[in-house]
Parts: sequence; structure tokens; C-alpha cells
Amino acid sequence: MCDNIEATQSYQSLLSSTTNTRDLGGFPISAGRWTQRNRIWRSDAPVVFCETDEQRLKRLNITTIIDLRTDSEAEHKPCAYARRSGFEYQHFPITAGSVPPNTLEEVPFTYLQIAQQREATEAIHAIALAETGVLFCCTAGKDRTGVIAALLLSACAVDRRLIIEDYVVSRYYNQKRLERYLVEHPETDRRIVLADETSMERFLELFAEHCGGIEQYFEQSGLSTADLALIRRKLLPYI
Repeated sequence: MCDNIEATQSYQSLLSSTTNTRDLGGFPISAGRWTQRNRIWRSDAPVVFCETDEQRLKRLNITTIIDLRTDSEAEHKPCAYARRSGFEYQHFPITAGSVPPNTLEEVPFTYLQIAQQREATEAIHAIALAETGVLFCCTAGKDRTGVIAALLLSACAVDRRLIIEDYVVSRYYNQKRLERYLVEHPETDRRIVLADETSMERFLELFAEHCGGIEQYFEQSGLSTADLALIRRKLLPYI
């Protein structure tokens, strides 16, 4: 067992064929309200087809799949729903964060690179425009997916501490995957791949310093106020 990844409860992915599929719904916002469930899911890449999972995604109308993996990652392990009838698959290859940085201190700067990469803003635009529920993913659902999730939750004014906690919990969903990786790469600082709290905390600080906040990010990165409004309409109740 790897250090520091013991969990006190069981963490169950929303799909049986993945390990880290979770909902951006259920986060408290204001006045006793929560973000809407089953509108946007985050995940590791669903590369193994499962008929039960397909039926569940269709039943919940989560049929837009946004793949953030690099071209080589997606070619090596194709998304199981890329060519399935009833699904719309879109690929936005984000290269930043596709391999672990060399040091823990580099992680938040890598996350800033992810947020500023054109493919990241294109993915957010696609999520905003999607006419159905969305599942967005990368290989482990931790880094590239974690950054996009943080931006979407920030757009809905979810508390910073909850955004950090949502990032950290990937270590529990990905526990077996991370254990295997650390056995195969014993030279790696385990904090880099264990979703260390300080990585997301520092990224959010850097994001504020370089981007000025979520509204400014949408205005300056090729997105629009309309994209921001659509994201909020998907996730926030009564909008």
C-alpha cells in the first residue's frame, strides 16, 4: 500500500468500467442550493465498453463525450463511445499535463499551462454548447480533467475549499492505478501523482494572478460571456 492514500470510506465510480467518474452536481453554492446533478460528469477515459454503462449514460442523457487526451493516448486506447450510436464524441488533445512534472513545485504551473492551452478553452466551449449532458475525461481524470473541473466549478462560485477537496479525492478513486504507477516509477515523488492539496491550491492562486478571475478568463481566452452563461445554466438551478 502506498503512503498517504488510505481512505476512510469507499469511493465508487459512477461507471463500472472506469475508476474515477464523478458528478459536478451536488456542490453547495448559496441560499441552500446545489449544483445540478447529471449535467456534467468528470472521468478517467472510458476505454472499455460496458453495455450497462452505455445504458446508464443514455438514460441520463449524458451522451456528449469530451476527450482531453493527446492524440497518441487516444489512438493507443480509443474511447469506447467514440463511434457508438447515440453519442457525440469530441477530441481536444491537451498536451500539458499528459506526463507528470519532475517536481511537486512544477505541478501548479503545469495546471496553469493546461488552463491556458487553446484546446482547453475549446473543450469548455464545447461543454457550454452541448445539447445533452457531458462527460469529459483524460487518462486518469486527475490533472487535465481536474483543471477543467476546477474552472467549471469556479464559474458557478463553488467554494475554493470544495474545489480543492474535489481535486484531492481523485487519489482515492485512482488508488489502485496510482499504486501501480508508483511501483513502476519508484523514482517519482508520490506527491506529484497523489493529487496533493497544495497543487490545486497553488494553481488557483496562479490562476487569479495570471488570469484575474473566472470572468476575465472567459473574456480573454477566446471564450465569451455567453459560454459562461451557458455553463452556469447547465450547473446552477433556477437560471
